Amino acid sequence: MNLLETEPAYSREVRARRHVRIRRAKQFLRPLPRKATLHRWPILKRFAETARKRPYLWSFRKREVSIALYIGFVITFLPLVGIQFILAFAAALTLRANLPVIMGTQLVTNLATMWAIYPTLNMLGNHILGFLGIGDIESRFGQVAVSTTIGGLVAGIALGFIFDVIYRIAFSQAKKSHINLKRILKK
Repeated sequence: MNLLETEPAYSREVRARRHVRIRRAKQFLRPLPRKATLHRWPILKRFAETARKRPYLWSFRKREVSIALYIGFVITFLPLVGIQFILAFAAALTLRANLPVIMGTQLVTNLATMWAIYPTLNMLGNHILGFLGIGDIESRFGQVAVSTTIGGLVAGIALGFIFDVIYRIAFSQAKKSHINLKRILKK
């Protein structure tokens, strides 16, 4: 008996939509580090063996992905250009977060985008400091560093929250459209 003959049309549509979602997710995750390609990343290759031994780094459960989104976006928006990958890797190890997601968030700030992102974070931090009534810091460098850090923390938490909600909605939608093969094969 052929499975396609016994499967209702709506089940085929559900399977086709699920297949499209999985393909889209795989295309999105392709440039990110995986167990097999970890040795190709310049900084991460030194820690490849350590990362391969920890399965939670590769888990896409809600807990691991949520931690990776929040911590990843906070690290992304902190003015720590050059050491973001190392900090993200250390955070993924210590907090048991998903490594591909936390590394993917680090790719948001690169040489092309940081010139727009960091001044915006500085303005956001200045507004927050002004709202809280915290006066100017005496040194110009200190003022920029503090306001950019405050803006980065707020923006990172906000963006982490937004992407966490999106991921949880997508995760629950994927769970709802689960196909019960036992029921299909009984018919």
